[in-house]
Amino acid sequence: MNRAPPLLLLDSVCRRLGGREVVQALDLQLLRGQVLGLLGVNGAGKSTTLAMMAAAQQPDRGRVCIDGVDLAEQPGRARTHVGWLPERAPLWPELSVREHLQACARLRAMPASLARKRGDALLERLQLHDQARRLVGVLSQGQRQRVGLACALLHEPPLLVLDEPGNGLDPVQSALLRELIRERAAAGCGVVLSTHVLSEVTAVCDRVVILHEGRLRLDAPAREPRPHLLLTLARPLPLAQVQALAPVADAQAREPGSFAITLQDGEDAAALAQAVMAAGMPLCGLQPLAGALEQAFMDIATHTATVPGKRAA
Repeated sequence: MNRAPPLLLLDSVCRRLGGREVVQALDLQLLRGQVLGLLGVNGAGKSTTLAMMAAAQQPDRGRVCIDGVDLAEQPGRARTHVGWLPERAPLWPELSVREHLQACARLRAMPASLARKRGDALLERLQLHDQARRLVGVLSQGQRQRVGLACALLHEPPLLVLDEPGNGLDPVQSALLRELIRERAAAGCGVVLSTHVLSEVTAVCDRVVILHEGRLRLDAPAREPRPHLLLTLARPLPLAQVQALAPVADAQAREPGSFAITLQDGEDAAALAQAVMAAGMPLCGLQPLAGALEQAFMDIATHTATVPGKRAA
């Protein structure tokens, strides 16, 4: 069976800014239905890479193809396949939320009836229907971010490029964003998500890539196998007693009274805390331990990763 062509292809892409090569020989593919997490410290080349993925910048060398369209050959057509939400959404503060969506629709040459139908659906889906007549300039940061997301989704593009989409969102809105990303992926859309919040990547992404100093340092599955926690008790207890707790898949003794815990599938920190207290154990502290993704990120960011551009073991 022939493999489906990639929705997004970056082939040996390089880009210079200020006399410096900020993206170097980057090879990357994204398939339909995939959610890709793009990570890196500040200055790693993420924003430049996202701008090229969104057809907002051309590479100096190499090739970018979006849904089979070469960016260098047909930049206007390539942009029609992308919905882009930059870190700071470019919004017109003097327009109302509904007027903003209508203006974006006209720029996309969308029929008025279709634009109105999709706009109303997005206002409802993103919990902006009560803000439809308010000026964008008086909205909160989280509300403006959702308006920018609505504009990116309005023409139902096959590729979504999202740069820090959770900026200003409260926990309820963040959960809504994750749900929306999963819905778009299930419908066959490819999504690129750039964020500094590693838990967001493991919650919603299929793959993660890490850039450092303009180069690809990691391309690997994003899912952490199971949550890891550090359990601290007020007094030492036998390891076997901790291992017998229902939410615990594995436990390892650390310092006296301290245990590294791997949870069972579907369990969380709250369930472990309840089990500890129900067993009469003197709970002193419970905190997350660094997972594989966090450790890989820290290794790369501090230059301890030794094989640039290769997939982590």
